[in-house]
Amino acid sequence: MGLRAGGVVAGVARPVTTVVLRPENWPSRRLRLLAESGFQQRQRALAEAARLYRKVVPLVVTDVLDQLDLTALARDVVRDLDLPEIIRVSSGSVAADAVRDVRVGAIHADEVVSRWFDRSPRPRPSP
Repeated sequence: MGLRAGGVVAGVARPVTTVVLRPENWPSRRLRLLAESGFQQRQRALAEAARLYRKVVPLVVTDVLDQLDLTALARDVVRDLDLPEIIRVSSGSVAADAVRDVRVGAIHADEVVSRWFDRSPRPRPSP
């Protein structure tokens, strides 16, 4: 009975085994072909995605910018800035620099006058 059952199984499995056991159908070749096909499909999908990205993103950005009220946004930014304080601080440093420059100039002028005075002849006191 065992041999007969084996013969039946072999007879039923023969069409499958002849196809599966051919070298061109071995898993390594089949897997390689599937991998190459998958790689090519991924490359096409990536190229299509990049093409759609380049086409859609500028449209989306333009639409978003068109919906923004840039004038109101700029007005809010300027309102939130403390411009008088910024002007006061910046002009204060400019004024401090100007005062320092005037003082240095005055010191230099005082030294020039002092040197000139030291060189000039003085009248002698009368007896």
